[in-house]
Amino acid sequence: MKNVIKTILLLSLFVVFGCSSNDDNNTESDSSLFIGIWKPIKSVYVCSSGTDIENYTACEQTGRLTVRENGTWTETYFYEYNDICEDDGTSSGTWEIVNDKLIVTENGSGDIEITFFEIIGNTLKLGQYDDEICGEVDESAHYYGEYVKI
Repeated sequence: MKNVIKTILLLSLFVVFGCSSNDDNNTESDSSLFIGIWKPIKSVYVCSSGTDIENYTACEQTGRLTVRENGTWTETYFYEYNDICEDDGTSSGTWEIVNDKLIVTENGSGDIEITFFEIIGNTLKLGQYDDEICGEVDESAHYYGEYVKI
C-alpha cells in the first residue's frame, strides 16, 4: 500500500510542468526547475478538519526521484525492515506536457493527469486532489509528497 501512495505522489510530481507558469510559451523554462534528482522528505494529507504529516525515516529518505530532460523518470524506494534499510522497489515511466497539462505514465500504464503541485526554491510538493481521503466528502482535500532537490 505504501508503494501505491508513493507512486501516486510521484506521478503527482509531474504536474509541475503543466501548471507552474502562467506563460503558455514558457514550458521549457518551467520544466528546467523540475528536472533533476529529488530526495523524499514527507507525506502530507490536508483536510478542512486538519493536516496529517508523516515524516519519512532516514532510510526512506535515501530513495530518489530522478526526472530527466528526455521525458523519462525513475524513483527508487527504501524502507526499514527489522532495523535494516532495504531497497523497496523502483518505479519508472514517461512524462509529457499536453495542452499545458502534465501527463505521466508508469511502467507502461495509461496516461495519468496530475492535479496538485508546487515548487518553491528547491522544495517540491506533488500530489493529487482527492475529495474522499478525509473520511467524508471534502472538495479541498489533497495529499502530497514533499521533496528537496539535491
